[in-house]
Amino acid sequence: MANKKGIINLNYNLKDKSEEQTLVYLIGYFNGRFKVSTTRSVYVKTWDSEKQRCIISTSFADRINRASRKVNKFLDDLDAAINKYMADIYLNPNDKSYFGTPNFVKDRVKLAVEDVVNADKEAEEKKAITPLKFFRSYVENMHKKVDVHTGRYISDRTIVHHKTVLKRYEDFFAEKHLKDDFSVFDLHFQELFIDWAYTSKNYRYNTIPASFSLLKVWLNEAARQGLIKDETYKSYRSKSVEVFNIYLTEDEISRLYALDIPMLKSKGVIDAKSTIEETRDLFIIGCWTGLRQSDLNHLEKALFDVEAKEPTITVLTEKTAEMVKIPMHHYIRELYVKYGGKFPKMCYKSRFNEHLKELGRLAEIDEEVMVPIKQGGKSKSVKYKKYQLIKSHTARRSFATNLYLKGAPTISIMKLTGHTTEANFMKYIKVTREENAQLMQQFFK
Repeated sequence: MANKKGIINLNYNLKDKSEEQTLVYLIGYFNGRFKVSTTRSVYVKTWDSEKQRCIISTSFADRINRASRKVNKFLDDLDAAINKYMADIYLNPNDKSYFGTPNFVKDRVKLAVEDVVNADKEAEEKKAITPLKFFRSYVENMHKKVDVHTGRYISDRTIVHHKTVLKRYEDFFAEKHLKDDFSVFDLHFQELFIDWAYTSKNYRYNTIPASFSLLKVWLNEAARQGLIKDETYKSYRSKSVEVFNIYLTEDEISRLYALDIPMLKSKGVIDAKSTIEETRDLFIIGCWTGLRQSDLNHLEKALFDVEAKEPTITVLTEKTAEMVKIPMHHYIRELYVKYGGKFPKMCYKSRFNEHLKELGRLAEIDEEVMVPIKQGGKSKSVKYKKYQLIKSHTARRSFATNLYLKGAPTISIMKLTGHTTEANFMKYIKVTREENAQLMQQFFK
């Protein structure tokens, strides 16, 4: 190539035209002659010395054309890099110091070659990073990441969620024999995953947007690192629909609290070694504080002001780092005395939920409930006994809903639950049409 004003003349020459493949050198003239290896080889029969590039032709094998295209791109990139390095020489064409010597220009060309070689190497290394490898690395290193919204390290619960979804995608790639490459994330990927989720796994609807939501997090990071250019994945549906959940009335909570568990154990109704009583007591605390499971399991960090005229509980919530102060219900005062202020820890979540269902059955919380379900791509309704639907999070929903039904201002309840937006808070309010009509009756008198 001939550079600006003809000051620097650069040409690509082949080292040995008698070989099938040979190295390409860059020969330069600038106050003298110099030679620099491009580090790239070409098939001699493809080289066009006039155009200074490889010929792409159907007369050549595909592998040769592929190699030629890579060399041509490399030389294009090298030309651009050299032009950047030579800009200052163009401005000082008559400088005969080292700045204007062949060795200086040669050094600049070498730097340009090094830049393009390194860029090529980096691009090849990125190609070797497959989506699943990248996702695994992301999840494995999450414990080192700090949540920019809270300023704290990512919680164990969040990491477990990421691991669960990662396993889901690993199964999907394996079962559908997908190529582990970032090019798979097109519109077809979304359709294929949804079909697999419904037909092969019979997942409920919200499993799909939950899976896509985390996939977007991973792919956004991959895009930031230059691993994926196609932004089709951003259109994947990641908005869940509200799921049917129950709450317990104050009467139902009282019936749970009134259960004589020691007596039931003595009669053999409950296993004598069961920790179901501790489960019941922690659940009651949740029903009258609205605390999340993570906070119920660390009540030793809470401040129980039992002796105050109006007793309160002060807690720095683990999930949102919100400081909440909650009036203390007399059930909680009694439980505080029962345990001497040293509350038990929750058992495993699955066992905890099993306990709650059994407690609900014993307390005869057994009205029939129709639950709408979207599963396997179909909508249906399933009939349950209410106690079958009690879970650890039912306590928090019951707390918010019972206060709401009593007419407590939404903003005041949010101060206790630690919610920062009314939209998220309202997801906790489980009011039937009948209850809502009764609540609103006061405004129609």
